Amino acid sequence: MNHRTYNNIQDLHAMLDLLAAGRKANNDTYYVHRGDLQWWLFYNDDVTEEWKSRVRLWMDGERLIGWSLLSPFAWHAFDVYAEPSLRGTDLEREMLAWAVEQLAAGETTQTVWVAEEDDFRVGWLTENGFSPREGFMHLLKRSLSELGARTSVRPGSGLKSALLEKGFYVRSSRGPADASARAMASHAAFGSSMPIEDYTARTLRFMQSPVYVNEHELFIVSPTEEVAAFCCIWTDDLNRMGYFEPVGVHPNYQRRGLGRKMLLEGLTRLQSEGMTEASVCAESANPAAIRLYESVGFQKVKRLLTFRKGKTS
Repeated sequence: MNHRTYNNIQDLHAMLDLLAAGRKANNDTYYVHRGDLQWWLFYNDDVTEEWKSRVRLWMDGERLIGWSLLSPFAWHAFDVYAEPSLRGTDLEREMLAWAVEQLAAGETTQTVWVAEEDDFRVGWLTENGFSPREGFMHLLKRSLSELGARTSVRPGSGLKSALLEKGFYVRSSRGPADASARAMASHAAFGSSMPIEDYTARTLRFMQSPVYVNEHELFIVSPTEEVAAFCCIWTDDLNRMGYFEPVGVHPNYQRRGLGRKMLLEGLTRLQSEGMTEASVCAESANPAAIRLYESVGFQKVKRLLTFRKGKTS
């Protein structure tokens, strides 16, 4: 086995396919959705694309058998995903040990997205000095087979006439032309302290990236043409599983049901693209988000832990 850094978009496709195969195997190791990886890599402040040097691809000849992503700055975290047949093997242990070693100089090291029932990963982390952090992430899912019945929205119908206040409407992103309006909504929704100019530049880079699909970012627009609510949807054709990341509502438009309506539109879009299930993640410390997702039929199905090693573990 040899390993190398990320080279090109073909490497990204191989990484995404490995995640989908891992989900298909359903072997107690949690594989993040394809959308997570695309969001992590392309919605960032790295104008030099230095992130490519922090991706490590583990190869068997020309075949990708595992990958790791190092996040050495604010998160000081690592992610490791091996093909399902390698679960619990010395090769997977080697990948994990390599990633930990790369971050050894920091005061803390952590890894996220560890399924509570993943005996191998939990055991390896514990043996190597990691302990679970307080709090966890909920994975929530819902079927799309009964979308109309569960949401009182006819599958395929728009929400403008059925659900929204007068003057509000739903539309897809127009791409870079919407960067400023989308950045304003997201900046406010998530309470960012970043200067809005920098935040807008990051949004624009994401919209110009190879993973951005205009039709997969949805907006609810106000009568004054502001982006009142937004979400990105992601698809996994192998598992027919859709995913939401992110979902937000501008504070000026909160408590008006727009988050729920945004999710309903996203579910309808995912169903129209052949997805049979949808998923989303929410922090256990964010009950408001969990209530929102449950209001459109999502149910908690898995707890995802963060393990940390160092002074604050």
